[in-house]
Amino acid sequence: MTAAILGAGIGLLGGLGFWLIAWTWARQRVTLAERIAPYLRNEPRTSRLLQDPTTTAFPLLARVATPLVADATAFLERLGSTTTTVRTRLRQAGSTASVDQFRLEQVAWGVVGMALALVLALTAIARGTNPVAALLLVVMGAVLGAILRDHELTRAARRRQQRLVVELPDFAEMTALAVAAGENPIAALDRVARISTGALATEMADVVAQTRTGATLAAALGGLSATAASTELARFADSIVVATERGTPLAEVMRAQARDIRENSRQRLMEVGGSKEILMMVPVVFMILPVTVLFALFPGLAVLEVGL
Repeated sequence: MTAAILGAGIGLLGGLGFWLIAWTWARQRVTLAERIAPYLRNEPRTSRLLQDPTTTAFPLLARVATPLVADATAFLERLGSTTTTVRTRLRQAGSTASVDQFRLEQVAWGVVGMALALVLALTAIARGTNPVAALLLVVMGAVLGAILRDHELTRAARRRQQRLVVELPDFAEMTALAVAAGENPIAALDRVARISTGALATEMADVVAQTRTGATLAAALGGLSATAASTELARFADSIVVATERGTPLAEVMRAQARDIRENSRQRLMEVGGSKEILMMVPVVFMILPVTVLFALFPGLAVLEVGL
């Protein structure tokens, strides 16, 4: 009976795989509407250099997986991972990948999760588990793989935003020093970005590059403020824009921003320490206190042993 169940499970998975291959192949057919669409739409004729790069390391794989990526995108958007949030998190994480490339990575992670779950499912079927439960395990493995890639992007974006906040006070003070020396805001940001390293230097170099391609400083910093996940970085960008437009001394504004950011960091550290008082007592109770008691009692115990 076990061999029959195992054969039924393998046949079911094989049939499902062949059905997916045939369904994907059928979706690649170009319809009449898709053929005449380029001749009916009024697309703006711009330079290809200004378009987003769409080349991948495996173009054939990307072409084959395009229908699967489209369906996976629709499914993930229903789960809450929309295209807008993915684009924002990619920007916050400093990634140059497009949304389609990220969706392709999610599909790859889902395939890996499905393969691992398939191995577990076949092992469970060999031990007498219900094939339907094994099939659900395979589906859950694919979904969990895609969700884990989305979670990894969120973690990468959060870590990079934290690094931006940590680097912001020093960057603001160096920019204030350059402005006080007589440089304009764009030149000061360019100088500090060139001599600095880190995530914030990369962001400011991007802002300077946008200004050199025709964008205003207010528009470039406004885009940085809109995509920033930290209020400190958004406030820093907005303060530069307001000081530039109203003629406020920019050096003093940046120094004040640096002081405020350091004060906010200190308050946040105190709040984290206050919320983790129990965890902070663990090394004291289980490491420092026993050693202290041992040092206090050891001489008396040694004297008692000598007296006995």
